Amino acid sequence: MKFKSIVATVLGIAVLASSCSQEPQTPRAKHVIFIGLDALSAVGIQRAETPNFNYMIENGAISLHTRVARETSSSQNWMCMVSGAPIEMTGVTGNDWEYETRMIEPAAHNAKGMFPTIFDDIKTQRPDARVYGFYEWSGQIRMYDMDSFDYSEKCEDGETTMKKAFAKYMEDQPELLFVSVDATDHAGHSFGHEDQGYFDCINMCDGIIGEFVKELEAKGMMDDVVIMITGDHGGVRFGHGGDNMSELEVPVLMYGKGVTKGKVMEHANMIYDNAATIAGLLGVKLPEECRGKFMMQAFEPRTDAKYVPIPLVHPFRGVADTVTITADQEGAEIYYTTDGSEPTAESTKYEGPFHIDGNCVVKAVTCKDGHYSDVVENLLYAKAPEGFAPIGYKLYRNYTAVTLPDFTKFGRASAEGYVSNFTLDEIPIEPTEDSFAVIFTSHLKIDKAGKYRFLLGSDDGSRLVVDDKEVIDNDGSHTYMEKMGVVELGEGVHTIKVEYFEDCDGQSLNLTYGLDGKGLFPVNVFDLVK
Repeated sequence: MKFKSIVATVLGIAVLASSCSQEPQTPRAKHVIFIGLDALSAVGIQRAETPNFNYMIENGAISLHTRVARETSSSQNWMCMVSGAPIEMTGVTGNDWEYETRMIEPAAHNAKGMFPTIFDDIKTQRPDARVYGFYEWSGQIRMYDMDSFDYSEKCEDGETTMKKAFAKYMEDQPELLFVSVDATDHAGHSFGHEDQGYFDCINMCDGIIGEFVKELEAKGMMDDVVIMITGDHGGVRFGHGGDNMSELEVPVLMYGKGVTKGKVMEHANMIYDNAATIAGLLGVKLPEECRGKFMMQAFEPRTDAKYVPIPLVHPFRGVADTVTITADQEGAEIYYTTDGSEPTAESTKYEGPFHIDGNCVVKAVTCKDGHYSDVVENLLYAKAPEGFAPIGYKLYRNYTAVTLPDFTKFGRASAEGYVSNFTLDEIPIEPTEDSFAVIFTSHLKIDKAGKYRFLLGSDDGSRLVVDDKEVIDNDGSHTYMEKMGVVELGEGVHTIKVEYFEDCDGQSLNLTYGLDGKGLFPVNVFDLVK
């Protein structure tokens, strides 16, 4: 009797241990609607006015820290997104990739010899499942086996792409609907990723998707559907391709069957987790060569974390007199600082537009019900006193090389004069002008000796030279990129020179500095002498 009790106890423990060690069952859905908005950044979806996305977030799940593959450009990231594999496995290395001239052989192959996508995986494992695709950017189809789609259509613009896709879904209800919108990327390149034109495009997408969701709900069609909305990369200024966090992080919004209401996914995901999540929802397996993981966070119990969108500071950069801050959340409070400190509920509460008296970094945070957004910061320059411009500049037009020039070999400048900041704001150039070079020279007064950090950001190339010593080399034709340098400076006056050239597709330049270990601030006009 005693022996039987021991055996029973051991067996009971074994059964309990076995049941506890089982993986949580993957949620299932009959339909997945997967919407990719090109260049939709995690900061972009928070800054734009998105009442419908906000509703879906409140009743679904959101990740604001899903990272994309480097470099932060379209081809490789769309492929990672729909394959579940990193670049090293897919072999799609950039926007100039073509299958015939590939350098990296795909680690797995579909019927066309390319790396399999989720579209291939569904059709090979569930041949009766229907896969529909609507896209705006034709460059995507060179990476996919389009025979895997039961229906596909290229559309002329983002609005048409979404409306046609959603109408077709209501008609046929395919198991997977893939919608790829390029309009957001066009808006980022045309207006800038911090400009209202970009936010308006996100708002347009929010409206069309919101109407579709309302229609699904009104007809009782959301009971077995999961909607996923994400981007392939973010952007900064007029471009993307660098390592700025606004380029590297995209949102993943999930709404529908089994998704935990109000869930904030706190752990970082990777862009190739999208395909793995679609696969799990539809009950198919990705190839062993994939690295994506099912985003179980979206289906786990809710934690204390709450979605609070970051505030939007106007203007985003450049010379400012009056600063305005808004947040896309009703009833939220905004707190800000201008002295480099992190804003909290003890900081200045935003009550309305305010003036700045000197160059500063405005940091702001949104607060709702005791929960805080991430902190945002804007680099702003105050208007200099009339006639006070301590930085000499020389502008040279028609410069067509893709590296910084030797300015000593130039002849007469196209324009020259004096400005108050190391920016392009006061230079006589058009906002869309290309092919020029500028050299800035001045003297920087240092009141306290020590190691000083300088941060130089530019699109395209730039260089910082202090006392004839190169401190930062940010040369080359590239999207907005920041580089840091450290130099020991004694008390007194030091020569400072900034070189810059613009190749094409966006122009920007800014310089900040600070005593090592302290915050970085714009070079104050009053710290400069001619």
